[in-house]
Amino acid sequence: MWATDLDDEGSAICGLDGEGLTDVDGEGLTWSGPDEAASADEGITGVTFDSDGHRLVGVLYLARGTEPKPTALLLHGCPGLEKNLDLAVRLRDRGWNALLFHYRGCWGSAGRYDLRTVPRDVTAAVGYLTACPRVDPGRIGAVGHSMGGWAAIVTASTDPRLRAVAVYGAAPRLGAGLLLRPERVEQEFTRFLAVTPEDFAVQLATVGEQMDALGAVTAIRPRPLLVVHGTRDRWVPVAQARELAARAGPWCRYVEVDGANHAFSWHRAELAELIADWLSEGLS
Repeated sequence: MWATDLDDEGSAICGLDGEGLTDVDGEGLTWSGPDEAASADEGITGVTFDSDGHRLVGVLYLARGTEPKPTALLLHGCPGLEKNLDLAVRLRDRGWNALLFHYRGCWGSAGRYDLRTVPRDVTAAVGYLTACPRVDPGRIGAVGHSMGGWAAIVTASTDPRLRAVAVYGAAPRLGAGLLLRPERVEQEFTRFLAVTPEDFAVQLATVGEQMDALGAVTAIRPRPLLVVHGTRDRWVPVAQARELAARAGPWCRYVEVDGANHAFSWHRAELAELIADWLSEGLS
């Protein structure tokens, strides 16, 4: 099976033109529709799509059956060591599709990494999903971790196509109270990203001042919001999550998990069930 390198807009299963490419016994490339593609029922496929001229890469987990399904857009943090693949698998088992993709300038996506353009990349991912025939465009939800939680809230505040938002370990104000030496910034973040520590610091200051999730969260109403946070999060203090939930108001469900760290490393099964249950109820 050849990847769809000639189609920048999608994949063999959910490309915008709905077609894929197959290598038949070394005889060359032939077109096949999504129903005939050999990977149609594998439950997983690689995808690419465009954001401001940059090719972004990702993985789409597909639930059984070709009819349109509810779909979760999984947004990792910065730099994105925790990619939420376990959440994707659990959601697929529950009859959901799940798309994990990488923002420009990280983990194989083209371009320079820039915190200020992350919401634009999220918007592009939503557009990709709405054009996919295996996705129900009326049941797309975002699930964001850490910086991805910030991105989910900021994007959903202006994009009604995201019908529900769940965040965990979310950073409502990026960089708030985070004082790191340049060598620590390199160690924790920029060595994985197409950006220098100096540029990253400028980006962080800009989004901290101009793109505040605390100010954006009220615009999500009346769509449902789930905020989950661990009491032992050393990157984003739990007080910030409490403030976010309070600002969101009665449309928000707040869950605090005793002992969980920033990545929920020892609480992943509990987290997966919580998010899958909440999404299934909110977008049933």
